[in-house]
Amino acid sequence: MAPTSRASMTAVAAAVVAGSGYLGARYLALAILVLAVSMGIGWSHLVHMGRQWTTTAIVGGGGALAIVAVAIGRTEPYLRYIVIALAAITVAALIAEVFLPSPRGHVLNAVAGTAAGGAIATAGSAWIAAIRTPGSEDLVVAGAITLAMAAVFSSATRRPGVNVALTFLLGAGAGAGMGFVFTSLSWYGGILVGLLTGASVVLMSELYRREPRPRTRWAGMSSAIAPVLIAGVLVYLAGRLLIG
Repeated sequence: MAPTSRASMTAVAAAVVAGSGYLGARYLALAILVLAVSMGIGWSHLVHMGRQWTTTAIVGGGGALAIVAVAIGRTEPYLRYIVIALAAITVAALIAEVFLPSPRGHVLNAVAGTAAGGAIATAGSAWIAAIRTPGSEDLVVAGAITLAMAAVFSSATRRPGVNVALTFLLGAGAGAGMGFVFTSLSWYGGILVGLLTGASVVLMSELYRREPRPRTRWAGMSSAIAPVLIAGVLVYLAGRLLIG
């Protein structure tokens, strides 16, 4: 998948999060569930692992478990409930190696790769934790919008350094603009959100650029969705810092 296609897909996924977040927590949970499962399908190809459907079941199932745990949690902070999913993913990755062993010499890579994918999938539940936090509803929508704008400029040129600078600069600018649109979010708070969401895009873009390009579309889709899920944790942290 070309970098521009991946960036466009990231922007679309972020726009879906923004739209569903505007509609409410239930719609947001459904959107994050779809994104987490979609990322899980291509994760094994992205990190050059075998057993695609086993990895998909562990990563996608862990993401779904985290979403349910955060959605039905009764007391704040809601994000603490994802530890259940993280533990389940790690145990499932180890059990999978017992019954469906990887080739000799690749066991540790398989366990680590599956656990890493599961951690990213569970990170998406932070969007739900954020929207359930009183006063953070606008922050979720603003964060997703700035993420979409940052993703658009992450592959604007053929120079990685220029793309990184544009992503942070325009992400911060978009965040400042969101601060004026949403009265519950200050302009400096918007800049913080823009920088954090831009960081998630830059991190995955750099990792994607330095690795051999995946041959399957699902792998490209997985790399495009991952920044959206990771950004959930950063937006949640921004909400805790700005709103409490």
